[in-house]
Amino acid sequence: MNIKRNTIGRTFSAPVLNSEPQPEPVKQVFTLSSGKKAVFTRLTVPAAEVASKTFVVQATNGRDQTALTPESLEGITRTLRLQQFFPAIGVRKGEHIEILDGSRRRAAAMLCNVSLDILVTDVALTAGEARILAQDIQTAREHNIREVGLRLLALKESGLTQKEIAEDENLSQAKVTRALQAASVSADLLSIFPVQSELTYSDYKSLMIAEEMLTSRDITVPELLNNISNAVSSIRAQGTLAEDEVKNKIIAEIRKEATLLVMTPEKDKVVTTPLWDFNDKNRYARKKTRGRMFSYEFNRLPADLQSEIDAAIATVLARHLKG
Repeated sequence: MNIKRNTIGRTFSAPVLNSEPQPEPVKQVFTLSSGKKAVFTRLTVPAAEVASKTFVVQATNGRDQTALTPESLEGITRTLRLQQFFPAIGVRKGEHIEILDGSRRRAAAMLCNVSLDILVTDVALTAGEARILAQDIQTAREHNIREVGLRLLALKESGLTQKEIAEDENLSQAKVTRALQAASVSADLLSIFPVQSELTYSDYKSLMIAEEMLTSRDITVPELLNNISNAVSSIRAQGTLAEDEVKNKIIAEIRKEATLLVMTPEKDKVVTTPLWDFNDKNRYARKKTRGRMFSYEFNRLPADLQSEIDAAIATVLARHLKG
């Protein structure tokens, strides 16, 4: 007699597996400064789409994007290749996502070519709601004084006085002044610092003074940077230097070069004198003078006129120089 034996252990049942519900996407509700609530849903942007599908607005996010160098992001890139501990926060704008918080994680994701986790809302936020929410949920490194200044500069340009800005942002008027001064330093001058977050207010003040010295002599920042490029490259290549030591050495080079450029005797400026007024802006007849040197320049003149000018010059030279 055949007796059917009961199966021992567990059995695999494909239909049961298929019927298991898929996990719901992670959602979180934030209360905005206006009092209304917004639902944020977690999603993952593939590595190849992070740059094209996400963007950052400086005035809202507050982080100076030009300062996000590989050196300044080392603390994030070291772990982001393995996991992202905190999602960025964003708001959907059409086909794209504006990053309110997490621009350093976004920059690091692009640098490491990895995906980016973001909590995203479809709720339309006002500029004020977005800016305050970005400040409230900030999880990354505290904004430095220049980044604060860039945000305050946007408020100043909107028509607010420094006193009103101080009251609205709960800052002292002295801090508002210092932050705006730091924001006035050109991005070109700051571009040579590998980790701009190391710069203090006194550093920004030194850089501001250096720029004012250059401006007083009509000397451009690119001219200064070109002169110190080799020295700066040498400083940045010294792997034994700490970040603040690199910063201090670069500032010393800027001060030294700015002083040398200002002390150098000013070159004679070129003075341009029109010889004829044309209706066509691409046609001209002019004389250029610099010190004892002068030249004549012509453009788009007919061939017969050129020949007459050549002949006239030859005649005048022969009359005065033959002897």
